[in-house]
Amino acid sequence: MPQTARGKLQDATVISKTTQTIVGQEIACGAYATITLFFDYVKGDETGVKVYPYVRWASGGQNYQDQSWTSAAGTRTVTANEYYVTASGNYIINIDVRGVQFVSFYQACADGTPTGTLAATYTMTGI
Repeated sequence: MPQTARGKLQDATVISKTTQTIVGQEIACGAYATITLFFDYVKGDETGVKVYPYVRWASGGQNYQDQSWTSAAGTRTVTANEYYVTASGNYIINIDVRGVQFVSFYQACADGTPTGTLAATYTMTGI
């Protein structure tokens, strides 16, 4: 059975206006291969909420936004990953954290007046 760890990042908290705000705190993930963020969003007066995963090689260090690469005609293009939801619901985000020491998730209101809430927990799984 693979090694696992889990924790709570935050109880239901009103989302921030437009500035990216950390969800809970950074998570040490050095011995794990994947992390799954479980977030429960209750929509308020805002258009929606965006969730941004970031990784770091040192605690409190430089953030590197999770990215996806695509290839076409021999050229690779990068896209910074952000997850945008516009309806109340229970959502998950899975990211590969092999070779990463720390991960953080940030959130921000997409548009409008933020009155909605976001609660978050996570599970990490080893190789």
